[in-house]
Amino acid sequence: MKVEISEGGSVIWMRDSVNAEGILSTGHVKDGTQQKIIAALEEALFQAKGQLALTNDVD
Repeated sequence: MKVEISEGGSVIWMRDSVNAEGILSTGHVKDGTQQKIIAALEEALFQAKGQLALTNDVD
């Protein structure tokens, strides 16, 4: 599975678990973008877990 974060039409972070590949920029740590990426991933994880919980209520 591949997860990408894009901003302004460009991929700024990527992780491909099948190929064990990724994209990152050390500059993102210095300018605060890395924290925004982590926050976006945490929000996505929260949403995905919430959607999974919904399936437990369906007969």
